[in-house]
Amino acid sequence: MREISAVIISIMFIPVLSKRKIPIGIAICICAVIMALLGGLGFVDFGSVITGTFFDLNKVWQLAVVAEISIIGVLMKKYGIIDEVLNYLSKVIKSRRLILMFIPALIGMLVVPGGAIMSVPLVDQLGEKSNLPKPQRAIINLICRHISIHFMPYATGFLVVSSLAPQISIYKLIGLNCVFAVLYVIVGYFLYIRKIRDDEISQNSFKWKDMASLLKYTAPIYVPVILNLILKVPFYSGMLVSLLAVFLLHPTKAFLTDALRAFNFNVLYALIGVFLIQGIIGRMESLTSALTLIFENPNTVMLGIIATSLFFGVTTGFQPTALGVILPVLVTLPISGNMLLLYCYFAYNWGFIGYFFSPLHLCQLFTCEYLKVQMTDLYKEYWKFFVSLAAVIVISYYLMAFFLL
Repeated sequence: MREISAVIISIMFIPVLSKRKIPIGIAICICAVIMALLGGLGFVDFGSVITGTFFDLNKVWQLAVVAEISIIGVLMKKYGIIDEVLNYLSKVIKSRRLILMFIPALIGMLVVPGGAIMSVPLVDQLGEKSNLPKPQRAIINLICRHISIHFMPYATGFLVVSSLAPQISIYKLIGLNCVFAVLYVIVGYFLYIRKIRDDEISQNSFKWKDMASLLKYTAPIYVPVILNLILKVPFYSGMLVSLLAVFLLHPTKAFLTDALRAFNFNVLYALIGVFLIQGIIGRMESLTSALTLIFENPNTVMLGIIATSLFFGVTTGFQPTALGVILPVLVTLPISGNMLLLYCYFAYNWGFIGYFFSPLHLCQLFTCEYLKVQMTDLYKEYWKFFVSLAAVIVISYYLMAFFLL
């Protein structure tokens, strides 16, 4: 009981700290320390958790990828590469609806925390021309911003999966997630985008040179994925190629200085906090036993994953936190590889739902602040999307189980 109380109490500190303008990553790290103290973890055990976080080579590489992605995102914005992407995107795509979707989706591929603030000005501008209410503009920006989280291999959720459950094929999980992502986009389109009028924004004909330019300026985003798929190049190495691509697109003597200045420890703290929480909970025998009992029982495993994922997603405003708690327990269960994959899919996407609708969600906070949208107005529009996504996850899980088991 003490350990369960320690987890709940420490997690509840995150929204309190966030209200005091403490970055979410640092708040999660503080939460981990409080959890260790309240849970009765000794100095030796806590020291082992810290050592396991910073000296586990696999976790170090995951942290390196997050740092590299954040630097690439900052440099692409600083050097105007994002502006070029958006410029050529408007030349290649003539539909205002599709551009409204593609702009935040492309920027979302940078996986920068709170990155929705980079796309919301353009979404706001296009939304105004289409006479969209501001809450609807906010929702479109948020939905499309998070499409890539379901299939980009270097998204933080997938980095956590590869670290804590290396026996799960990331690309198999991405394959399952793509089904969810397609349905996610379809639901969002029909609820919020389909009714946009005056869809055609230009009469200019399609030109292949514009497509080539679009591919050129988006190269830093997709190059690591291609290298990993074809040549099995690890993402921490592939991201160096992305940095090279940024330099080639904008050669400057100050590149190394700019890259160093672009580095921000804040983007690492959240993932470090997740690894710490995972290690601490792994040493809480009664809590781990309780979760194991719930997940071992076919009658309670689904509700257990849903409740745990939603709780940690909502309270932390960070999807991988739920994976950091659930996966270490799931990998110990005597289940088949396909069942473990399905459970991971279920946990990944329920954790996403908790994170997406969390009041601590940075993208949501930044978007609403820019558009001057009240949270109450946003959630009035959100409920249909929440219900639809919940139905999509449950139905897709059972359909996948039918074919995989």
